[in-house]
Amino acid sequence: MGFLSLDVTRTGVVLRAINERGTRILERFNTHDVGMRRALITAQRDLARDASLTEVRASVQEPDLGQRLKDCVRTEASSGSKLEALADSL
Repeated sequence: MGFLSLDVTRTGVVLRAINERGTRILERFNTHDVGMRRALITAQRDLARDASLTEVRASVQEPDLGQRLKDCVRTEASSGSKLEALADSL
């Protein structure tokens, strides 16, 4: 079992897959709204494709970035998506 990690800093968003074999960087995005939406779309796609990934966790360094990410999650998450839990945790 594993999970996806979104690390959000002022300089960018890094999407990582973390499982028993280690950590793998999947993609990097900018922190503009388009970059955050692309990160979430990619995370949602990877969750659907890989059954061993169970959730998305986020590490956000600044409150305003956390709010922007939360707004993007609410916009991009499809109904019943595993990303809905992420929005609640932000």
